[in-house]
Amino acid sequence: MIYGRTLCNNTCSDGTYSNSSSNLCLMCAPQCLTCSGNASNCLSCGFSSIGSNLYLSNNQCLLNCPVRTWANQVNHNCDSCHASCISCTSSGQNSCQSCGNITGTIYYKYIGAETCNTTCPDGQFISATIPNFCQPCSPICITCINSSEVCTNLNCSQNYFYLNNSCLSTCPDNYYPDLSLRQCIQCTPGCQTCFGLGLNSCTKCNMVSATQYYLQIGLTTCASGCNPG
Repeated sequence: MIYGRTLCNNTCSDGTYSNSSSNLCLMCAPQCLTCSGNASNCLSCGFSSIGSNLYLSNNQCLLNCPVRTWANQVNHNCDSCHASCISCTSSGQNSCQSCGNITGTIYYKYIGAETCNTTCPDGQFISATIPNFCQPCSPICITCINSSEVCTNLNCSQNYFYLNNSCLSTCPDNYYPDLSLRQCIQCTPGCQTCFGLGLNSCTKCNMVSATQYYLQIGLTTCASGCNPG
């Protein structure tokens, strides 16, 4: 019998469910638009007491969807996020607000993008102390690893030069800055400071093994002896 009416039918109307023991259509719980079996076993959702949308999750109507699901405004369901996401705005891998782990695989949230991936893009790095979020490299690095200023792959920003996983604004003694490679290149043995390769590109000389090199007067040349005069 249909709830509130003296009418028998083989189905119950929306908002009610069939009770097999009484053969009556009984009211669903207020949060359910439709239900089945009992009042709280929702099949679709209506609105909360304050008029907000409710979303279906495991036959319950919720104001907020649980972790790893998102509120679908079209079907009013809590649909699953992509497996890499903890929270998301849709089901795609590029709609993540925070990232998680899948059977031992760790995913990281890009800075400035709703993307979860197993690696971080250029300019960002994986931090051991902040799980599942990429962290920014220092402005001196194009790419970095483990720390913001541990630059990798000879990738330094403009006006910086790569040496031993660091990007330096000036090169130390025994190195000169190569502008095209953006690297600190070691001087030729015999030069302590230089501006290029070879003993003719020196500004200060040093000792190599047992041989002392000398800067020639008026020249940028280091030699094992001095010119006549």
